[in-house]
Amino acid sequence: MAKAGFVLNMPTQMDYYLALMERSEETCEAILAVQHYLASWPEERIANVQKIDAGWAPFDACLRPLQINGALDVRCIRDAIHCQCMALREASVALMPELTELDEFFFIANEIIESKGRTQLQSHTSANPLHRAALAHQ
Repeated sequence: MAKAGFVLNMPTQMDYYLALMERSEETCEAILAVQHYLASWPEERIANVQKIDAGWAPFDACLRPLQINGALDVRCIRDAIHCQCMALREASVALMPELTELDEFFFIANEIIESKGRTQLQSHTSANPLHRAALAHQ
């Protein structure tokens, strides 16, 4: 049991899913980690986001996460959340912690997923004999 004034050094839920994405070997595994992260949100947190949601948050009207099918979905969600956060800041509206977390999570998730996609593309093209032959002639 923790004593008063002592904070356990435990990773946050967001950190757990980001680490899971980092360790994943395939882009689809990283996208699945994003889906699990959103599924782990309690309804109360989703409801807080939806107080100002105009359809840009990754949750539906029944407080469930939207299905994420690929890297483009992650990028689109990242862009929508970030644009809304910027608009709220410009209007001098303080961001609720849930929005700040979503903005940060999707920024990092997008970076991880894009880097995995580039790595997989490089691996695929370097293993392709036609690609190696084309590089040899340059």
